[in-house]
Amino acid sequence: MKSVSGHWADFIQGVNVKSVPPKVLEHAKVRMLDVIGTGLAARGLKVPELARAFVAGSSGPATIIGHADRMMPIDAALVNATLMNGRSEDDFLRKSHPGALTIPSALAVAEEMQLSGAAVVAGVIVGYEIVGRAFMGAPGMLPRFRASGVAGTVGAAATGAKMYGLDTSKTMNALGAAACFAHGFGQGFLSGTTEVKLNVGMASRQGLSAAILAKLGATASAVAFEGDAGYFRAFSNTAEHADEAIRDLGTRYLIEETVYKECPICIFTQTPVALARQIAPKIDASKIERIVLTAPDLTYTNPGYLNDKPYRTHLQAAISARFCTAAALLGMPVESYELYDQLEEARVLALAEKIELVNRGVDNESLDLEVTVQGGTIHRASGVEHDTLFPTKDKVLAKFRRLTGPPGASRGTGPVIDTEKVLATIMSLEEVDDIRVLTDLLRTAK
Repeated sequence: MKSVSGHWADFIQGVNVKSVPPKVLEHAKVRMLDVIGTGLAARGLKVPELARAFVAGSSGPATIIGHADRMMPIDAALVNATLMNGRSEDDFLRKSHPGALTIPSALAVAEEMQLSGAAVVAGVIVGYEIVGRAFMGAPGMLPRFRASGVAGTVGAAATGAKMYGLDTSKTMNALGAAACFAHGFGQGFLSGTTEVKLNVGMASRQGLSAAILAKLGATASAVAFEGDAGYFRAFSNTAEHADEAIRDLGTRYLIEETVYKECPICIFTQTPVALARQIAPKIDASKIERIVLTAPDLTYTNPGYLNDKPYRTHLQAAISARFCTAAALLGMPVESYELYDQLEEARVLALAEKIELVNRGVDNESLDLEVTVQGGTIHRASGVEHDTLFPTKDKVLAKFRRLTGPPGASRGTGPVIDTEKVLATIMSLEEVDDIRVLTDLLRTAK
């Protein structure tokens, strides 16, 4: 029987912009626009600057978006991934951040190999697919491990293998090596420290490294995923979900199931914020007596969801269901990155104390918010996890412009980038003969 990595490798070989449905092609370009926009807006943040310092002196063909730097592909993958994930506002699929994990790999290799925009789009499509399927085969990795570091490393390798044009055997080796390189857990979300943000960058770098090593002749087990001592059993204690990793492969494209973030907060606090914003216009927040937020098990147990005061870092607040829900009920600007630096905002802290977090105990993905005000009136809002977060092209265009500034400019620390040209180029990327048409727009002169 063909192994999991064999099925994936065959799929990777067959994907191109003409083989996928037009809507999948459109999704890939919209996803790229969204994630590159979040990367441009993250210039100057601590974690990307740490990553740049770590690889200072690296020289090569690959652009660091929003900067003048050119680096070796693996180093560019590291830095660009930390930029794209820097604001915690990048997209989300099967508990991972697929854009920040795979798009840096695609861009870096495309510059090195002088590949077309169509090749990049194909690399992004396969990367998203394998990020999602690497998790689907081992869902028990949560909450002990972090899916972005574990599944994301494999997805970055899939993108790298596609971009380098590796044959089926070498692609299997790249995937298997990445399975062995996979890593990451969530303690940093509790402590508010930087290792969990660097984890996304290192996963992208490790995945691309696996593809390069396979290209050079490194080998990996053909049953690296479902084997007795393989990835599925290592991270999930069982291989019983292996069939899910290949079910409908090539007919169902997971990039279509990717959600995006309106707010620069944890994906698991996006729905509570959306529910709170439904209730906020109907009440006087000063009269709230009690708040109950009920969530499914995988949401409730996500590291950092239960974070409570004192909040010592931005990350602790942006991950906390209490902080984010309280801010939304108060009508505060929850789309603003800077809001989550207000760690001692008295109104937020006081309201957060009234929030009771309840574990539903099952994973039906529904959330319920109940707000009791003076007089005993209860206001309720319910929703399914992520239902409010499926992106439309118009929503992503609006978010891109909001994050990157008015036409002809870009926010973040650094020189101006013509973001309207970036937008137009990405949305017609399959027609671009050389990816440097895009990366030249993303790189600054100094």
